[in-house]
Order: sequence, then structure tokens, then C-alpha cells
Amino acid sequence: MSDIETQEDGDGFIAVVGMAGRFPGAADIDEFWANISAGIDSVTRDAPQVVPGGAPDGGDLTYVPSRGRLDGAEWFDADYFDYSPKEAFLIDPQHRVFLECAVAALEDAGADPDRFPGAIGVYGGCTETRYAEALSAQLAQLPAVAEDDIVLGTAPDFLVSRTAERLGLRGPAVAVQSACATALVAIHTAGRGLLAGDCDMALAGGVAVHVPPKKITWTGPDGTLAPDGVCRAFDAKGEGTVAGNGVGVVVLKRLSDALADGDHIRAVVRGSAVTNDGSGRMGFTAPSVAGQAAAVREAQLTAGLDARTITYVEAHGTATPLGDPIEITALTQAFRADTTEQGFCAIGSVKTNIGHADAAAGAAGFVKTVLALGHRQIPPSLHFTEPNPQIDFGNGPFRVATELAAWEPGDFPRRAGVSSFAVGGVNAHLVLEEAPQRPVHESERRAHLLVHSARTASALRSRLSRFDDRLVGATLTYADAAWTLQTGRREHEYRAFTVAGDGPARELVHSAEPPRERPVAFLFPGRIGPPEAWRLHTTEPAFREAFEAALAGADDRLVRSVRDVARGLSWPEDAVVRDTYVFAFEYALAALWQRWGIRPGAVHGTGTGSLVAAVVAGVFPLADALRLIAEPTRTRGDDELRTLLRSLAPQPHRIPVVLGDGVWYGIGTPIAADRWADELGRPADPDAALDVLLADPERILLQVGAGSGLVTLACQRSLHSPRHLLLAALAGPDGDGDGDTLAALYDALGRLWLSGARVSWAGVHEGERRTKVALPTYPFERLPYLVRHPAEEAQTATAAARTATADDRPSDDEPAAPSGVAAAESRPESDDRPAGDDTPLGVVLRLFGEALGLPDIEPDESFFELGGDSLIAVKLFAQLREIYPVEIKMRSLFESATAVDLAALIEQQLADPHPDTEEESA
Repeated sequence: MSDIETQEDGDGFIAVVGMAGRFPGAADIDEFWANISAGIDSVTRDAPQVVPGGAPDGGDLTYVPSRGRLDGAEWFDADYFDYSPKEAFLIDPQHRVFLECAVAALEDAGADPDRFPGAIGVYGGCTETRYAEALSAQLAQLPAVAEDDIVLGTAPDFLVSRTAERLGLRGPAVAVQSACATALVAIHTAGRGLLAGDCDMALAGGVAVHVPPKKITWTGPDGTLAPDGVCRAFDAKGEGTVAGNGVGVVVLKRLSDALADGDHIRAVVRGSAVTNDGSGRMGFTAPSVAGQAAAVREAQLTAGLDARTITYVEAHGTATPLGDPIEITALTQAFRADTTEQGFCAIGSVKTNIGHADAAAGAAGFVKTVLALGHRQIPPSLHFTEPNPQIDFGNGPFRVATELAAWEPGDFPRRAGVSSFAVGGVNAHLVLEEAPQRPVHESERRAHLLVHSARTASALRSRLSRFDDRLVGATLTYADAAWTLQTGRREHEYRAFTVAGDGPARELVHSAEPPRERPVAFLFPGRIGPPEAWRLHTTEPAFREAFEAALAGADDRLVRSVRDVARGLSWPEDAVVRDTYVFAFEYALAALWQRWGIRPGAVHGTGTGSLVAAVVAGVFPLADALRLIAEPTRTRGDDELRTLLRSLAPQPHRIPVVLGDGVWYGIGTPIAADRWADELGRPADPDAALDVLLADPERILLQVGAGSGLVTLACQRSLHSPRHLLLAALAGPDGDGDGDTLAALYDALGRLWLSGARVSWAGVHEGERRTKVALPTYPFERLPYLVRHPAEEAQTATAAARTATADDRPSDDEPAAPSGVAAAESRPESDDRPAGDDTPLGVVLRLFGEALGLPDIEPDESFFELGGDSLIAVKLFAQLREIYPVEIKMRSLFESATAVDLAALIEQQLADPHPDTEEESA
């Protein structure tokens, strides 16, 4: 295992702190590793085709069209990125997939762009697709869309700038186009940008997704495609590669910063290099030994390593008869500069699993290698049985990894090389090292606040389910999980929290309304707290500092007595001891809440709590407060107290104060010493003050002290409404409340966060060093957005018409019939509805028919089974909005796909224009 010493202080090195990807057969990197480690071939192969004269000898050749396909690539969570359906249609699906992976990678890194203190850059590239052609061909069906709109939505130039704009990234947005070396060149470029100070965090990667899947045709015996659809890297039967799709995005930081910030470091990039073959090759598309060897050797030198310490190489490995021998020759040349040892370095190619992912190929290899380092295993390279006769593995440093094996490098850390070589001569090579060991920092806190949020109620449920699944059998600590959730996720509208730790599990609490900033009033009850609260003195620096500051001017005997009371060792018979303890306790609680980011917008107190309120508001310094508690004049009479207060000269308050007379004293409204004498010298009925505070239904009342007396009284006042949030966290000395003080405080803090309070999570974790951990990422709620080329639609319709019969009807497991005459002929006779039916059901049936080209539609037939798609749905919604004052979301059509269901939804909105249901808000 690598340690900090081998990586010095991290200067010059790059940490991989987050990753996300989607590859054939894998919806995320966990599934990707499961497939890779199990040796699964995820390539889809179609029926074999005979190519007359396609064989090298002129005979017929049997060709198997194959591709590593990305399932559901046209499905996209447009709402998450604030795109309208129309905007989503205009964006190339591969751009949309990259966007979602960028979000997932940032969440995997525990990084919220809204709160990250530095600049975040994004470096990446994509492949050429035909989606722009499909949009242009359907331009007449896209209202108010110009060719410029299509260019902005599909051109490779705008992939990274769109990502920066949607995610709020302020660093460089650099489009990288280096053919199939694009992703690895992007990672190299991002690392250089970090070291140069261009940004403080960087997203990097590549994407190649063809939607619909690109038609694969035989390119001839001199092409790069394997005729049998199998990529046999380094094998004697290797005849070419297989086309593939994929997307991979990684998050990078300077290693020194990642170590200081407690990031979850997956691996370290020690060195990287990019070269070009120049003119030293047979042709533009031919690879060069010299250029590849130069890239590998330069990366090794940049890493400052002996090549003998590199024990795995993720090769480009296209399985072409020419490319593989050249690659191994170049690698051998670079390694032989340091060592003559044989067979010590395993080699493999992810293309044998998923095909050649074009612009994302380097990302696939990089992600695979980082995962291998993390799992300490070398996965198998598939379809290797006999070496390519042009490769002399026996006398070189390499051996093909053919089975999953423990990665045991010996006396040095696990290190790997990753290569990506492109048509045109671009050569990229990176040297990776396993992550440094992180010290384990145990938490002294027995409770931890776990917060979750999402953009919809349903996404929040999915997020919670994913988190619960992650906890099963997990070794992560609640403290680190809490820190990651609190600081490493964007804060969305739908929220929930729970408090985990010692003791019985607490309930999961959901937000009841959208979060917003609301004023908070601190209520100080002036009561003795529970002995268990003394644990805050140990775990919470803010509480401890304030408590000690409150006692700084007291004599030793009083301090000892107060500590005994705080620990529950004695009951305060003496009034001065009691009041001093209550003052210090509530003052320290107020300091703790403020360190957690909860600032009072007003204060009110009763008994000794009124003095705490005055000090928090800035009226008296701590020394004067202690004198007011200790001076016997306080109990002798109003005149003596007034005299003392005039001598102390109360200062103007910095926070609004509500006194027992029920008057709101705003900032700038002076409170005379005589008024303070009345407040401090005699008991006051808090009803009037509570009425003033309750006058604003947005105000939150937080009892900062023991028990729940003041908020209970507030609940009984006539001005109290369900919109108020009243919080009392701590038990009294007789146990009327939660026994775990910190858990109770976290429960109140969680409810404040639900309401929209801006919490200082650094303050919550003050005094401890926390580290980020990998947790499940956002559960996108996707819908299909795809515009097909008319020629493709015609082919699909013709094929469907050939196989359809007049009696066929779509079922759950059969494809929908195409729109048009053939589909219309299979529909039953219409019912007896009048032709001019203007009810919502009649209107919806008419619009369904017009949109789908069908004369008769049954009320219970699905819009999508009848041939509808998202593009047609956009037009349908526009027509509905012209007829009815309703706002129906795209998701609603997927949930109410029949005419009768959609009509019912329209009637519901007409009856209640502002539905407050979870389904509609979702």
C-alpha cells in the first residue's frame, strides 16, 4: 500500500477523488467492475451476415455485426438540469449522458459545486454522431427551432461548455478532440491545468454514444473491425476490434489539496505524457513504435519511477494484427530503459469486454485501472489463448492477464500504466499509483446527522433506498458518511434526515414544505439542564469555550460548585450557584447553535434566561452578567438593581430583543437601564412576548435551554399556526425529553435544515477531522428524448408492418404498432361518443387521434403503445394548454398514458389549479 512518504507531500501529483461511468452492460462503475472482474463480455452481436468476396482470398466472408451498446442512452432527466422537453430534444444524447455522469462523478467525490471554494474546470470530448442530421431532417416538426439551435445542441465544441453552464463550474471548459485518445488526453490536460493553477478541481473524460445505435457494416479485410465480432487483444486469432459506446468522467485534484481536505482518494496520477508520431510512420492512420514509446517513457520519467515498479498496464489493445505488436514493442522499449526482467508486468485491454468506445476508450481503461487498484486485483483480459506470433512475450516484461488475480506487487506500491493511442498519431500514457493510506479518525460524538435531498419526492425515496442498501455490510463510519452527505451533495428542495448513532434508531423526518430562509428566535427558559448535557463540554469545542468564558471571572469555589451541578453531582441550593450554572449553560448552548450557523433574528428569555438573552444580544459583557448574578443588590430591591445597572451602562443591542412587556425592541431602539431592571428583577409572564414573536408565521422559535416550557406555551397561544416551527431539543433535569443531548440537538438542527436554514457543517464537525467516503449518487428520473431521422422511422415502420397482422394489439411484452393506416386498420369500432364531444375525455381522444394519425382510439389505450413518443407529446401538451388552463408535466403522461387517465388529470387540475400532492409536485 502506498503511503504519504512515497508520494512526498503530494506536490506534482494528481489525486483521483471521484469517478462515474456508463459502459455496455453497466449502468455505473460498480456494475462495470463486477463485469470486468468476472470476465464478462458485454458486446452485443447480431445475426451473422455473409459478405461476398469479403475474405482475403476473395471468397465469401461471414461477418458478425457487433457493438458494445449503451442501454437507455436516450433517456434523460431533463428536469434535474432545468431543461424543457424541447431543449432536451435538441441536445445530442451523448452530451446528456456526459452531463449526468459529471453530476455523478462530483457526488462520488463528495463535491458540491455551489459550495466548493475554488474554481472547477471541465475537460472532455465526444465523438461525431448523426443526431444533428436527424434534427435537421425533422426541422419542420420542431417549432421555432433554427439550425443554430441544432449546432449548439450537438456540436462537440459545446459538450464541456454546456457542462460548465449547467453545473455552475467557473474554471476552464476545454473541449478535447483527439479521436480515440480523447478521454485520456483530457485527463492529462486537466492534470496539467491543476498543476498550473488554472483550477482547483477538474472534471475530465470522454463520451461516445450513438443513439440510435450506429449501423455497423463490414469495412473490408484491411479495416479495423473483427469479422467474428470478438476483440482478441494480443491473440494469434486477433483480427480487429469491436465498436463500442461508453462514457467516463473522473474528478481530479492536486494530491496535496486532496490530502489536506480529507477527500476520498481512489488513486494517484504520478505522471502523464502526450506525444504524436509525426511523419515517422507509414501513413496517417498507421501507428509508430517511436511515438508510443516516447509517450510511455516520458510519463514514467514524469512520475519519477523505475519502470520495474509498474506491475500492470492497461493497453490500448485493439486486437489488430498490426497495432498490437507495435504497441507491445513500444511498451517493451520504454520499460527496457530501466529493467531487463521478464514477465513481471501484467497487461490487458478493456476493449475485450466492451469494445472500442472511441472518444471514451481512454476513460474506460482509466476507470478500469483505478478500480483495479482500489480492489487490489488484476482483472482478466478476455479471448486470449495463444500469443500473436509477432509478439515475443517470452522475452519481454509483459504477460497477458487471463484470470482475476490478487495484485501483489512485492516491496513497492501497486502501480499501473494506462495507454490510449489514436488514429492520426496521438499517443497518451498515464502512470497511476494506488491511493495513500488514510489514518482512521474515530469520532467522540455518539450521534450523527444524516441529511438527504432530491429534486422530487420520488427521487428522494430512491436516494434513501440506495443509501440504506449501501449501509448493508458496509464498513464506513457514520461520522464520515454524515460529513459526505452534508457537504458533498447539492441541497435540493425535497429533504429528509435521520439521526444515527448510539441508542435506538430515530425516525426518518421528511420536509413538509419547500425550504426557505426563515428568521429564528432564541428562547432562553432559564432552567437547569440534564447532567447528560455535560458531554457537550467534551465533544463540542464551541460549547466548551463559551461555558469556560462565562465562568472566567468567577472565584474558584463558585466554579467548582457550578461544575458539580453541571455533572449532576449536586443540586444547587444556593441561588448564585444555580443562576451562574443556568447562565453558563444557556450561553454555551447559544454559542454552539451559532457555531452551527443558526443565527438568532431575535432573543427572549425568562428568569436568568433574560440575562442570557441580553448578553447574546450584546447588551452586557460576560463580566457584567456574572456581577449581576453574584451581587446581593439583585435581591434587595428595584432601586439598588437600577443603580447597579446604570453603573454598568447597558450597550445598544445588536440583535432584536423582545422583553416581558411584549414590546419588540429592534436594532437602533435603545432599552434604558431602568427597563432592564424591570426585566431582570421580577418574574415576567412570557405570553405577551410569545404573541409578538408569533405574529410572523414564518418565524421559527428555538428553545435554547432545557425542557420545552416556552414552546409549549407558544403552541397554546391563539396566534400559533401550523406554519410556525417550534423546537425544543433538550430534556430538563427530571428527564422530560430526549436523554441523548447531542442526538436531541441534531434532531432540532435537522428540522432547521429541512426548513431551509443554512447550516455550517464545518462548525458541526468542529474539533474532528473527517474524510469523504463513496456513497450512492443521484437517482436520476429519466424520460426518453429522441428525434429519429425520417429514413430510420420509415425503415422501422416498414419492418413492423411486415410482421404485424390485422388482429395484433400491443401488449406489455410486444412492440407497439406503428402509427399510420396499417395500425389504424387493427383498431376496433368506435363507441357511441358524439363527434363533437367537448368533455376533457373527448378532447384528449381527438388530440390523440390527430397527433398519432389514428381515426379511432379507445379511452384505455396507451399513448405510447399507439406509437406516441416524447416529441409528439410536446406538441400534444402545447395544444392542451391552448384549450385548458392547466400545466401538465411530461412525467404525468408517462404515469397517465391513456386518454381516460389524462382526462382525469385535466379535470383534477381544473378543479384545483394548485394541487399540493406529492405526485404532482414530483
